[in-house]
Amino acid sequence: MIERTHASGGRSRPGNRRATAGFSGQAAPLALLGIALASLCLAAGGCASLRNPQAVLENLGPRETLPPAWLVSGGHGADLYILGSIHLGPARGWEYPPGILAALDQASAVVVEVNVKDVDDVTLERLVAHFGYLAPGRSLRRNVSPSTWALLEARLAQSSIPLAAVSRLQPWLLSNLIVVEAIRRGNYFPDRGTEDDFIRRAGSRSVVPLETPADQLSFLGALPRRTQELYLVDTLTHYDAAGHFVGRYVDAWRSGDAKTLGDLIFDSYRRDKSFAPFFDAVIFDRSDRMGKQLKVLLEANQHAGELVFVVLGVAHMLGDASIADDLAAQGYRVDRIPRSELRTPRRPGENLAVHP
Repeated sequence: MIERTHASGGRSRPGNRRATAGFSGQAAPLALLGIALASLCLAAGGCASLRNPQAVLENLGPRETLPPAWLVSGGHGADLYILGSIHLGPARGWEYPPGILAALDQASAVVVEVNVKDVDDVTLERLVAHFGYLAPGRSLRRNVSPSTWALLEARLAQSSIPLAAVSRLQPWLLSNLIVVEAIRRGNYFPDRGTEDDFIRRAGSRSVVPLETPADQLSFLGALPRRTQELYLVDTLTHYDAAGHFVGRYVDAWRSGDAKTLGDLIFDSYRRDKSFAPFFDAVIFDRSDRMGKQLKVLLEANQHAGELVFVVLGVAHMLGDASIADDLAAQGYRVDRIPRSELRTPRRPGENLAVHP
């Protein structure tokens, strides 16, 4: 049976209102916003308890997935098949079930949060330097409290990140680099996440980004100084929990455990409103903007009868003030696709069908 997102109550914002740089100036792919969310959950001390997904995982190979996905319909334009993504994966990438691949085959275009291929490495490196580095003459040590610096010295002594290399980094960027290290210790890689994979799978079809690399970096670079330091302190405080969290996060996504994913992502926000500026910048404000762009596709008459495949960070489809709730509140039909539909192979040319 389909899980339906209902419009009751409408949309309300709760409470108050990706790109990493390597050392030596090398820029890595833009996975930062998803990684920022992962690091914040890690920082919260493990967040909510994982509701055991073993019954599903035991029937999956190590790279197989049954991730959260939705079908959005009811406008005058295209229908949207939205795959909730994560921004990390194993070296050989994830394997997706037949239902998801059939939707991709049927789709006329692929929509993603950001396409890092839109910018060259030199431009990306400059963007990271602009939004992720302190101004000349300023240092991280003088930009944080003595207690934060002492904690940083202690934690980096356990890592592969040299203290001297972080002297001019903004706290948000350093937090993400620490989490990237944890992800790689778990044998996952930021450039093997869902979005990168489906950009490669798009073939000759249009790949339409909802944001630019500069957009994504600016959201983090504009975080208030106090919020950035709080983010860094919590990441450092729970440094030892990194590997455990990454495993829990991946297991919940692979098994399609949307409830646990929502708890993991939003637990720190719900418990500590000092994180509100972070969630506003990284999730809520962006969900507003991206939801409006998706509505344009839903109402574009020239795309009537088409299916558009959307790869969207799973945080934007879950929890507080999600895009799913927003579109449902506006009268669109938003159906969570059950695992049985994801597992169903379809013949070439057979239309996507979601059965209530």
